[in-house]
Amino acid sequence: MMLKLKGTGHGGQGNISTKKDTPAFTAYRNTQQTLSSNAIVKFDKLWTNNLNAYDVTTGVFTASMPGLYHFSAVVMSVDGKSLFLHLWHNDTTTAGSYTKGDGYKTGTFDVVLNLKKGDRIYIRCKSHDGQKIFSNDHNYSTFSGYLIAK
Repeated sequence: MMLKLKGTGHGGQGNISTKKDTPAFTAYRNTQQTLSSNAIVKFDKLWTNNLNAYDVTTGVFTASMPGLYHFSAVVMSVDGKSLFLHLWHNDTTTAGSYTKGDGYKTGTFDVVLNLKKGDRIYIRCKSHDGQKIFSNDHNYSTFSGYLIAK
């Protein structure tokens, strides 16, 4: 993956950022998580974690550089149970996801945010004890983010 930041117009030559220095992550769960009120969802496995910006122990992405970032998530509820979550930017809620009804349901997030260095992004349960995130070895619940532009 090559992200062109500035170029001369000559075959892509110029200042480029490689995948090694571009903040990007994809984390997932392969087990169920029971959430207490206002708990952060912990996607505890990683496929990608450039610059170690996502912390599996806390469930928080921390921007290592300022810029425009894209975040997306798919979170599955337990069969027949509701699940109410928000994507947080530092201490402010952004997008929400609410699933309810029979069967397993998926809630999604898809946002683009301007971040400063040190800003934190995470998914948190909305004030209901006992909500559960479903996943198993098919990895139904995922969370991703990456830098679009500096």
